Amino acid sequence: MLSSAKITATLLVSVVILSQIIFAFPSPSGKDATAAALLAPYRGKMPFHRRATNCNGDSSLCERSYGNVTFVGAHNSYGIHAGSTNVAANQNISITDQLDAGVRLLQSQAHKSSNVSVQGAGIDLCHSDCSLFQGGTLEYWLSQIVAWSNANPNNVVTLLIVNSDNLPASQFAQAFESTGAAAKSYNPSSAGVGSNGVVSRSQWPSLGTMIDARTPLVSFLSTQADDNNPGYLLPEFSNVWETPFDQTSVPFNCSVDRIAQGSDSSNLLALSNNFRSTRLFGDVTYPDTGNLGSTNSEQTQLDSAYACAAQHGNLNPNFILTDYSQTGDYGALRAAAQLNGVSYTPPRSSSGSSASGNGSSSGNAASCLSHSSLLALFALAVGGMALFA
Repeated sequence: MLSSAKITATLLVSVVILSQIIFAFPSPSGKDATAAALLAPYRGKMPFHRRATNCNGDSSLCERSYGNVTFVGAHNSYGIHAGSTNVAANQNISITDQLDAGVRLLQSQAHKSSNVSVQGAGIDLCHSDCSLFQGGTLEYWLSQIVAWSNANPNNVVTLLIVNSDNLPASQFAQAFESTGAAAKSYNPSSAGVGSNGVVSRSQWPSLGTMIDARTPLVSFLSTQADDNNPGYLLPEFSNVWETPFDQTSVPFNCSVDRIAQGSDSSNLLALSNNFRSTRLFGDVTYPDTGNLGSTNSEQTQLDSAYACAAQHGNLNPNFILTDYSQTGDYGALRAAAQLNGVSYTPPRSSSGSSASGNGSSSGNAASCLSHSSLLALFALAVGGMALFA
C-alpha cells in the first residue's frame, strides 16, 4: 500500500501536467469550464511550461533562429479584390486565407484617415492614395491577424507597415493595444536583445522561443519607430534591408536598395521584392498579372533566392515579398519551404474555414483534446490514486 505522502505527491504531479494542457487552450465555456474551474487556483503557479514542438508547420524550425528562416510575404496584404482585375489590388484572397496558405509576412501601407468621424487610431490602409484603394482601418487588419494567431499559436508572423504619412509610433500603438496585437508582439528590449529596437541578424531568438513566450508577432514600422516607444514597433530599415521594388522584369535585381544610413546589410535581415510590375507611364506602375504564373513559379522564386544569396554572403533572403502570393501553384511558398529544408502542403481548400491553418503540416496533436476529455482524464487519475488508499 502506498503511503499518503506518495499518493499526495503523485496526485499533485497529475494536477500539474493536466493543468498545463488545459491552460494552453482558449478560455472554455459551458461544461468544459468545469475542468478549468477545478484548477483555477493553480493558474500561473505551475512549475512546468509546455514547449512548442511544431513551429511554422515543422518541428525542425522550433530551434531555428528567426534570422535564419525564409518567410513568404504578401505585398499590400489588405489590397484584396476577387480575381486580378483591379490595378490597385495586390492580392485576391482574404488575410485569413493568405495565412492559411502559408504566408508569414503581411505588408501594409498606412495613411492618416480622411474620415473625421473615424474612431480608433485614425489610420487607414490604402494603396498610395485612399481614393485608389481603401483597404479598411488598421484595427480591422490587425484584428484578423490576431484572431488567426490565437487559433494558430505555433506560428511566428511578421507585420511590415509602410508609414506613408510619417505618423507617430504612438498612433499605431493605439491600434495594437486595442486589438490585442501589442500583447502578442515580440519586444526585443523586454527580452534583453539588441539595442533600441535594433537586432542584428545573428541575435534573433528561435521561433520556438518566441512561440513559448506567446509573442509570435514581429512588427516593423518603416518610419517613426526609432524612439523605441513602444518597444514592439521596430524600425524597419535598421533591422531589414530591401531590394528595389516595382521591378518590371526577371531575374529580379538583388542589390541593396533601402537601408538605414550607417547600417551594414550583412548584419540585417534581407527582404527581396519579388513582385513584378508593369509600367504605365513615368513612375506609375501596376501589378503584372499577365505573368503571375511564371513570376510566382517555384523555379523563378528559387532562382531569385539563390542569385541573391550568391551576392550576399550565401545567406538566403529572410522575406520574399509577392503579389497574389498563392498563385503559380503556391510556387513562392514551395520555394521558401525548400530554402528552409522543410516540406510544403497546400491548404485543403481556398476557404479559411476548411484550410489547414498552417500552410505546411499539422500542428500539435494535443490541440485535438477537448476540455471535457481532459476533465475525464483528471477524474481517472484521481480515481486511480484512490485505489491505493
